[in-house]
Amino acid sequence: MSEITHPPVVKLSDQSGSAPAVGLRVIKGALVPASENDQRQLRTLDLALNQTVFATIDFAQKPGSLKRIHALGQLLVDQGIFSHLDSHQAIKVLQSMSGAGCEVVSVQAGTLADLTGQPCIGNPERLVTVFQPWSLSPSSLTGPQFERLFSQLCRYVALEIWPDIEPEEIERWADLIHRDCP
Repeated sequence: MSEITHPPVVKLSDQSGSAPAVGLRVIKGALVPASENDQRQLRTLDLALNQTVFATIDFAQKPGSLKRIHALGQLLVDQGIFSHLDSHQAIKVLQSMSGAGCEVVSVQAGTLADLTGQPCIGNPERLVTVFQPWSLSPSSLTGPQFERLFSQLCRYVALEIWPDIEPEEIERWADLIHRDCP
């Protein structure tokens, strides 16, 4: 008879078949229910004392994170850097230029030339490395990942576009625009 090296996994789910979401707050050395509703939700799971459960931790983005990063894009559009784009497109171009928040992919030079409407110079079969921007949706990035991406983009803007301005100042400008946007 073989030993069980991991406790058996029992799926806990609600009527829709998905595990219930429970808010947890971090305290020293533990996660505890974030609210009374979360405590009630945990009680309905009928967990035993010292029972091991496995959970997927999801870091929610702060409310307004998408507006904040789009405000950075709008700042660049308003200042004429990407005047031909909207704020979302400006962020995608900024991601591609900086490599922040991107996957590195290889594309054939001929395909890349076709996509950009430019003539292919050299061997069209040659692989070219390009940056494919990640989605900014809350289901794609955790809150900390999103904040890190925002900081990286502001740092890139400070280094490559406005070298006389500190990244923190660019973040402040984006936050000012963000407050004024609906």
